[in-house]
Amino acid sequence: MKYLFKLIVIAFLIIQMPVWLYGQGNFSTSIHKTRKGKNYFYGANTAVTGAPAPGFETLTNVPIDDANLACTSCHPADNLDANGDPYPVPYPGMNCNDCHSSTFAVTEDDCYGCHGRQTTEKNTLGYSDVHRDAANPLVCWDCHKKEELHGDDGVEYNSMLEPGAIKADCQQSGCHESLPAGHSGNDPHGGALHCDACHAQTVIACYNCHFESQVQAKLKRAKQPIHDFVMLANRDKDGKVGTMTFQSLSYQGNTWAAFAPYHAHTITNVGRACTDCHVNFGGQNEAIQQYNSTGQIKFAIWNSGDSTLSWLHGVVPMPADYQSSFKMDFITYNGNPSDPIAPSKNWSAIGEDTWDGHQMFFATPLTKVQMAKIGFDTTITVGIEPVSTDEVPNRFTLQQNYPNPFNPTTTIKFEITEATNVTLTVYDILGAVVETLISGKKMTPGVYEVPFSARDLVSGVYLYRLTASDFTAAKKMVVMK
Repeated sequence: MKYLFKLIVIAFLIIQMPVWLYGQGNFSTSIHKTRKGKNYFYGANTAVTGAPAPGFETLTNVPIDDANLACTSCHPADNLDANGDPYPVPYPGMNCNDCHSSTFAVTEDDCYGCHGRQTTEKNTLGYSDVHRDAANPLVCWDCHKKEELHGDDGVEYNSMLEPGAIKADCQQSGCHESLPAGHSGNDPHGGALHCDACHAQTVIACYNCHFESQVQAKLKRAKQPIHDFVMLANRDKDGKVGTMTFQSLSYQGNTWAAFAPYHAHTITNVGRACTDCHVNFGGQNEAIQQYNSTGQIKFAIWNSGDSTLSWLHGVVPMPADYQSSFKMDFITYNGNPSDPIAPSKNWSAIGEDTWDGHQMFFATPLTKVQMAKIGFDTTITVGIEPVSTDEVPNRFTLQQNYPNPFNPTTTIKFEITEATNVTLTVYDILGAVVETLISGKKMTPGVYEVPFSARDLVSGVYLYRLTASDFTAAKKMVVMK
């Protein structure tokens, strides 16, 4: 009988083996294995990273390899794998034992060991979440299925934020496939908002990483985690307005900021009220009120008197001209980069409230139409500032948009050699105006990058034309949905 039992077990294993192998067959292309997101955010060479713009490395000149930053060899902070065994040195890259013990059991602590922002939400800041705190609480893999975690589609994504990389969503199969009774009928946005825009209590950010600590001591040092705010922007993933956060950095007086969608695990049953966003409905929204009175949103302020940081709370909609209107004080750590990581007031302002370089990934700011709907004063001049450049261009140039083809966002780059009036217009193939991005604006010499969103356009060929002084040029771009 025992031999029969063994045969049955062996037969079962043989039958199941293709299923297990298939589940792991594409792991080598998964985000967990490749960890391409780090260099996509940081790297200087867009041809290598595929990023929409060069990263912070352009200002640091420090490559992301382990010898310099120890970023790619990321594993839980206790330096023990899921079996409790030390990781080999050098770290060979992620394998099964990073998450799975030898019995293939997984705990949420294995997830939290790497996903630090979620750890901060739950354990450091103590935020509630209706899914995590339910009578039958959900765990990470209830939403993030093994097909997502193991890279079953075989696509090597550049970032976990890239559309398609994370399959989990509020309205996925088995979750909120239909909205609560009465919700759809009472939604004045017509489905244009993602659930988290109303139901996330907060996003979080670690304010102003001190990059000298990372380079010299391999320590991740930020001033502090900040919370009790959500930024709103248009998500590339589904074209909806959703929550976004940021990362700010400083290194040797150079400053950087990167913005991207962020789905916080701080979900509440009761959503926001209309007046949390709409000042035109009698609401009090400090970000919009600042913009309407000064043309700027001062998101974060360093208080030198007591060495503390203050920031805007509540909803912070990202305006179309955020590159010139969004401000935050950049700071630096005054102590030894090798100091232990601990709360400290030993920081000071660099003297800049705007970045030397920045990126916005997989999202675009609100359009002027969207801004007007919540009470922004869009008659305020929406400026476009030149990107950082070491020298004035020696000729007028209109470059090919990148990426191209694209869906739904791309960037148009041009150079002007003298102060002049500039017009940049997008046309359809029949010559009808689709959108005027710049209309006769007086602009100074420099290199400019202008984002363009085709989220409301159908697939096809479009033209964009630049007129500046006596220079006129046009190029084709392709929307592919």
